[in-house]
Amino acid sequence: MKTIYTSLAFIVACTLVACTNNESANTTEWAGQVESKTNIIKPEGFQDEYWREVNKNVDYNKIFKTLVDAVLTGRKQAYDIISEKPLTVEEVKLRMGMLNDPEYVMTDKITANDLSAMRMREIWTFNEKDFSLEKKVKRIDLLLKKIDPTTGEYLGDRALFYVKLEEE
Repeated sequence: MKTIYTSLAFIVACTLVACTNNESANTTEWAGQVESKTNIIKPEGFQDEYWREVNKNVDYNKIFKTLVDAVLTGRKQAYDIISEKPLTVEEVKLRMGMLNDPEYVMTDKITANDLSAMRMREIWTFNEKDFSLEKKVKRIDLLLKKIDPTTGEYLGDRALFYVKLEEE
C-alpha cells in the first residue's frame, strides 16, 4: 500500500512539473521593459464617442488616491521622475501643494483633476498557446497638466512623481 501512495505521489509531482515546464515553454518575453502612456486629457482631433469607447470605466480619482495615500503613509516610496531620487513624504506634500512654503510656487493642492497622463513601465509576456499577452506594470508615473498662466492653454505634461509597484 505504501508503494502505491509513493508511486501516486511521484506521478502527481511529475505531472505538475511537466505542466509548469510546458506552460513556460509556451511563453515568450516580448519586452523586458517598455513604456506606455495613458492620456487623461482627450487628444485634439479625437471624437468624443471614440474617446469614451477607449477609456471605459477608468477611475482616475481612485488610482490617484491609492498611489498618493500609499506614499503619504509610507507604504510606498515616491521618486522624482527626472532624477530618479527618492522623495521624502514632506517633499511629496510640498509638490502637491499640501504645505505652505514661500519659496515654492505651488498654491493649490494637487488633485486627480490636475492629472494629464499616467505613464507606466511594463514587462510584456506572450503566451503562444493561449495567444494572449500579459502586461505586468512595474512603475506608474503621475504627470500633471502644464498650463499657460496667461492663456489657460494646455501646454503638455509636467512630472509629479513615480511609484514602483514592485521592487526589482
